[in-house]
Amino acid sequence: MLNSEEILLNRIFPTDKRYSTFRYVLNEITDRKLKIIVETGTARNGEMNCSGDGCSTLIWGNWAKRFGGYVYSVDIDPGALQQSKLACGLYGSNIEFIRSDSVEYLRGFGKQIDFLYLDSYDYEFGNPGPSQQHHLNEIMAAYPFLHENSVVMIDDCGLPEAGKGKLVIAFLLERGWKIAMSGYQVVMVYKD
Repeated sequence: MLNSEEILLNRIFPTDKRYSTFRYVLNEITDRKLKIIVETGTARNGEMNCSGDGCSTLIWGNWAKRFGGYVYSVDIDPGALQQSKLACGLYGSNIEFIRSDSVEYLRGFGKQIDFLYLDSYDYEFGNPGPSQQHHLNEIMAAYPFLHENSVVMIDDCGLPEAGKGKLVIAFLLERGWKIAMSGYQVVMVYKD
C-alpha cells in the first residue's frame, strides 16, 4: 500500500501549496499501476528549496524506486540537471536525465507516457504568454503518447492568468479530459 506521506516526508509539508496535488497524484499513479513518468523541468535546486520548487524529481524517483517505475527528467539547463542528478543518487537507477528542449524531446519520445508532469519554462509575471505557449507546445508534442489511463499534472497554475496551465488545460478539456484536482497545480485525467 502506498504511503504518499512517507514519500513527501521532509520534502513537501502538509501546509505547502503543492502537497495535496502531489499526494493525490502519487495515489493515482499507484492505483492506476502506471510506470512511465515524464517530467519537463527537473528539480533544478536538487533537494534545496523544496517548498519553492517542489523537488519533483526526487519525489517521482522515490516513487519509481518503490514501485518499479521509471522517470525521464528533461531540462535544457545542464547545471539544473547536474543538481537534480546529485540529489537523486538513491533513485538514480530509476531516473534518466536528459538535456534537451522539452518540446523536441517529447515529439521524439516514441513510447507510451503514463504520467506527464509539466514544469518547464519559468512563468513571468506580467508576461505569462511565452510560458503558457511553451506548455501548450509540450502537451501537443506529448499527446500522441498519452493514453486513456494517463495522468497529466501542470505546475504553477495558481498564478495570475491561470499560470502555466491556461492553454494546456483548455487543450485537454477540448479533447474530453477532466480536471481531477485543482489548486496551485492542476491534475487532469481522461478516464476516472
